[in-house]
Amino acid sequence: MMSKTTTGSRLQCRNVGWHLPLLLGAFVFFSLSAPGQTLDPNLPKSTTADQTQTVNIEHYLDRLIVSAAVAADAASVIEEASRFRTQASQRLKHGRRDEGRALLRQAAEVIAVAAPEGDEKRQDPLLREYLTEITKELVALDTTELAGDSFIDAEPSANNARVAAFINYFQRRGRSRLEIGRSRLASYRPMMAQVFREEGVPEWLISVGFVESTYNSRAHSPKEAHGIWQFIPGTGDRYGLRRTAWTDERGNAEKSTRAAARYLRDLHALFGDWQLALAAYNWGEGHVARLIRRTGIRDFWTMADRGLLPQETANYVPSVLAASRLLFIHPNR
Repeated sequence: MMSKTTTGSRLQCRNVGWHLPLLLGAFVFFSLSAPGQTLDPNLPKSTTADQTQTVNIEHYLDRLIVSAAVAADAASVIEEASRFRTQASQRLKHGRRDEGRALLRQAAEVIAVAAPEGDEKRQDPLLREYLTEITKELVALDTTELAGDSFIDAEPSANNARVAAFINYFQRRGRSRLEIGRSRLASYRPMMAQVFREEGVPEWLISVGFVESTYNSRAHSPKEAHGIWQFIPGTGDRYGLRRTAWTDERGNAEKSTRAAARYLRDLHALFGDWQLALAAYNWGEGHVARLIRRTGIRDFWTMADRGLLPQETANYVPSVLAASRLLFIHPNR
């Protein structure tokens, strides 16, 4: 079996090699057809304008070659993920659902690790479509298996010391923030609850919006995250939130809530656990997938206790679980 590096190199060489004759031909064509340029050595040298046009053409060709290289890298990622997806399909045909689901998750993890948010490959249309297909298969498996329960895990426990610490904080020093969140949530809750039910996500996860922004639709972070659910531009684009010179749908309460519910649902399908899904919402699925592949650990609390997570993420998950108890499970505390 070819290694990933060998396969990727061959794909890249093949794709770039296929484009080079056309690219070089275009370069020659435009160079020869540029005003004032000639092959006659006895004529005057090219003017500054001619040289500028040549530089622009070279820059354009460089961009085309880079695009071809990115497409080749994306193709190699798809090829690696396809091996797991093919094995998953075989297991599922024979009714071995758990094995099939695990292999599909590995396929998705390959993509999440190789093309994290912000990586150029993430924008490759074929790679994005392929990841979407895998995610839909995983969501379908969860939905079919847990129909009626909306794949809701057991309610968040307050027994964990980290969760208990945040409950204590929100009831004391953070009380004013809790009350602000409750006040804002009152107007959004019916809509949010309906959207989360329609998307098959447990209602207590609406508490993500409390931790992200205290349900402030105009919240904006230095990292360009925006709205109640603090979508960064790339993730917002993935989930259909349009941004133009006149509007930013990340600030639209209903549209962004549906996007958040779908994102959380997809993260749960990928990692099979709400705590890991929350960690990925905060840290990025690429980071969480890379950590799982490196350590083999698939339990958030073990990751946190061993210091494998950024402090922000180690605190983020228990803060969401604590807020969910105070806002949804025991709202009168």
